[in-house]
Amino acid sequence: MNKYLAAFIFTFCLITANTQAQEIKTAESDSLKVVLDSTDKSLPALTDSLPKPKMTKPQSAWSFGLNGGYSYRLPNAGTRSDTPYSKYLRGLKTGFSIGADGHKFFWPRVGLGLKYNFYKSKGEYDADFSDDISIQFVGPSFIYQSPFENGKTSVLAGFAMGYQSYKNSARAYGEDFTLRGSATGWAMSLGLEQKLSEHFALNLTGACYLGTSYKFRKQMAGHTETIKLTRENFEDLSRIEITLGLKFLH
Repeated sequence: MNKYLAAFIFTFCLITANTQAQEIKTAESDSLKVVLDSTDKSLPALTDSLPKPKMTKPQSAWSFGLNGGYSYRLPNAGTRSDTPYSKYLRGLKTGFSIGADGHKFFWPRVGLGLKYNFYKSKGEYDADFSDDISIQFVGPSFIYQSPFENGKTSVLAGFAMGYQSYKNSARAYGEDFTLRGSATGWAMSLGLEQKLSEHFALNLTGACYLGTSYKFRKQMAGHTETIKLTRENFEDLSRIEITLGLKFLH
């Protein structure tokens, strides 16, 4: 988990450093132009010709996005053998995800808001085993926007921390049951956004969700029991995804 967080922080720092470098370069070019243009002018003219400071404004006051795409749960120890059932579990890792997010830009490039994500995967093995898995994430979100010079394309980096819920409507040895669990979750994302107009944009985003559950409630035949897992036999809720989304801007 630490390596994903470190990679995100490193990428975020690179984006920030690149943006600051562009701003410094632009400022130096403007200052040099003022000096050259004012060489043959008197001091009052030079004072009048100084550019007025510009206030940087966010491209949008707020944004609301919808997205969907391919998702893959990170494998754990139970899927690393070559038994037929382990191969079935590996296949079950692949699913789809849909999501939504809304952010308010309180600063020119930084927004705060809420993020939601839903993951779904299902499969069947020899008619005696089946799984129908749903994982949901919801939590407060932070987003950083770094626009290109054209003003229409931006790099977006995001981080969120919140609640993950797990549900599996399963069958084992012909008996149906339901497993429910929960965990603290983290989400990190990096994407590219292209404006279509002043109020609409498309974005392509890669994201990683992290979380681990050690306790489940099992419901079967009207009875409920609590199952506690060891640290060696946990349920990993972590997954990666790539999504295409539509964003509404204001």
